[in-house]
Amino acid sequence: MKKPLLMIPGPCTVNEEVLAEMSRPLAPHYGEEWVREYNETRNALKPLLGTKEEIYLTVGSGHAGVEVAVNGLAGAGEKLLVVDNGFFGARIAWIARNYGIETVFVKEEWGRPVDPAAVEMVLKRERDIKAVAVVHGETSTGVLNPVKEISEVTQKYGVPLFVDAICSIGATEFFMDEWGVDVCVTASQKGLSAPPGLAIIAVSEKAWQVIADKKSSPVGWYLNLKVWREFEEKQRDFQPYGITMAVNNVRALKVSLNQIYQEGLEQRYNRHREISRRLREGLASMGLEPLAAGNPLPLVTAVKCPPGVKSGEIVSFLKEKHEIYISGGLGAYKESTFRVGHMGPGANQEAVECFLGALEEFLNRSM
Repeated sequence: MKKPLLMIPGPCTVNEEVLAEMSRPLAPHYGEEWVREYNETRNALKPLLGTKEEIYLTVGSGHAGVEVAVNGLAGAGEKLLVVDNGFFGARIAWIARNYGIETVFVKEEWGRPVDPAAVEMVLKRERDIKAVAVVHGETSTGVLNPVKEISEVTQKYGVPLFVDAICSIGATEFFMDEWGVDVCVTASQKGLSAPPGLAIIAVSEKAWQVIADKKSSPVGWYLNLKVWREFEEKQRDFQPYGITMAVNNVRALKVSLNQIYQEGLEQRYNRHREISRRLREGLASMGLEPLAAGNPLPLVTAVKCPPGVKSGEIVSFLKEKHEIYISGGLGAYKESTFRVGHMGPGANQEAVECFLGALEEFLNRSM
């Protein structure tokens, strides 16, 4: 197995053909020739998001996209309903509060998918909710939340749904239009198997209407959806954004998308599910339990540490003895769980068996 082996919860290992695009000579980030290439990349993303809506790219991490969505859907003094069953659900609320947005929560124990009925209970009680926000694949716990069922609830109450799909799109099914998701955010570096650096956002017409009808416009300039749409409309054929686009990142993403379609979406999704299943089987054989109590995220597994062992010990051993990089837990589970990424090119049998063998060696030495 080629080392070092990157098995953190993102970014993932990137194929050499994708990396090669990052070293190409720089090109202008505007002009007809570039815009054709840029639009080809944007259009290639649509089947993975399950949408026919326009897709926007910006230079930044996934959090830039999350902030764009929050800033667009609610304003100071308004209410945003946040599903909080992990670290990144809570992060959405933190971002919202810093915009002066009031956050209302549906909380679930970490490791459990949220119950859509709990979302409905809050929407029944709180009639002035401007939008609902949920993380699809929660990397802090390894749980996949039931977005389709949550969307059925939000549509019933006429409230737009924003989904953070940063760690799901590209390696598991997502159907934005069919499910009725209004704003979807993802990023280049996880399931899409490209280098970090691009936030990706799709917006439904319903969400655009919500943004247009708001009493107050989104604040700022860089992370403002109204600004993005204005540049898209006025400069569509020359530079459909107001920033300096990371040309080589877009090109690298395009190569990765081509590889994804060569593999085939069904085959890719099945590969990630199978590798996730094999990893959980191997952990169970060592007496270890995943934190996720159901709906496992096929890209990341959070694992409960053995009694008396802290996650840092496992992380350090695998790095120093085997050149395998994994991650500790987050939040209250920082020391009691460790997290393993298995996404993109890293979602393969050889990598999982290498990891399981190294972990077994640690347990045999420590227990």
